[in-house]
Amino acid sequence: MLSTIFLGTALLASSLHAFPVENLADCPFPNGTDKAIHSYMCSDNEQFSITDIQTLDKNGKPFYPIDPRQEFILNLTTYNHGPQIDDNHVNVKINQYKAGWSGDCSWTSIPTFGLLNGIDGCQFAHNCPLTSGPLFLILPLDLSQFSAIINMLAAYKPYELEIRMFNYNAGNTAHEEIACVMAQVELS
Repeated sequence: MLSTIFLGTALLASSLHAFPVENLADCPFPNGTDKAIHSYMCSDNEQFSITDIQTLDKNGKPFYPIDPRQEFILNLTTYNHGPQIDDNHVNVKINQYKAGWSGDCSWTSIPTFGLLNGIDGCQFAHNCPLTSGPLFLILPLDLSQFSAIINMLAAYKPYELEIRMFNYNAGNTAHEEIACVMAQVELS
């Protein structure tokens, strides 16, 4: 048994030697995320399209990189191509841009254990109803309720948030997706 442990340790050590630690170096920030948010819609046929995202501190001054431990304001310029939304729920996934063992940089999922699923969008962002047509939303955000996840994230690294919004209007049991946006940001 002891020889098996030593053999396993030796194999692990030789494997780590085959993948030098320098391959795990920091990746450069993709898409200019060291300077500003980079966002895009997941598809072209969503009910909502977002054309601009700005982050401001609680005094209304530009705020980047984003410190998720502080309250901030999210300004969204969006367009609702469909009916008014009176109730919505949101699911969020988080990815970090980092190097794998091969040295290639890619987006890697960070487990959130479902803690960012089913967020009541109206209650959290105080933005309902979402009327049809152009919308200019000023959303004060306090992410302190998600501190268990925020505290796992490394500062000054690039992250990608996949934010999916679903229709929860009264009488709607299909709960279809009405928006999906990818937001690539630097967190401080």
